[in-house]
Amino acid sequence: MLCAFDSLLRGCLGNRFSVPPNRVALLIEGFPRPHHPIAEFAQLLYLLRVRGAKATFVVDWQEIRERGLTSRVAEMVKLLKHNDHEVAIKFKSAPCGAPQLHQSATEALHFLQRVYGITVVSAKVGFCVSLDAQKALKTLGVTLIEAVPNHIVVHDTDHVLADVHAALCRCVDKECVCVSVLL
Repeated sequence: MLCAFDSLLRGCLGNRFSVPPNRVALLIEGFPRPHHPIAEFAQLLYLLRVRGAKATFVVDWQEIRERGLTSRVAEMVKLLKHNDHEVAIKFKSAPCGAPQLHQSATEALHFLQRVYGITVVSAKVGFCVSLDAQKALKTLGVTLIEAVPNHIVVHDTDHVLADVHAALCRCVDKECVCVSVLL
């Protein structure tokens, strides 16, 4: 019950903070999907570059752990860094509690820094988060992005190019930025 209350409170507080109305965070969740073609990924980056948009690619920590190190994922992350996009980490299979979340986040941050050379500063949590858990992430330099206003979420599916194009068309009068810019 307390976890649901914390989520509700985070959402309400998130709506109180003003964000410039001309900016929107573009989140691409579920990245990279299994067998994501590198050519399609290059087209996605080109689409974002042509529109002058930046995105936050949300990587599922459990998926990365299970799939291990692949050259395709390494190449994609390298291209993300080169194009000034950012990576956020998503945790979805841990129970409520700061110690478990802190341990998972520590492992994820160390892995992504060591293997891919990226520094993660934001996270999504697919389960309830207490204020202690938020503090535990904060001690690692990671901010939760659940309550960020002005964001568009696109899932990395077989239709990601069309979905990102549609999202960019919806915010033609806004600047698409990485989520850390809005935090």
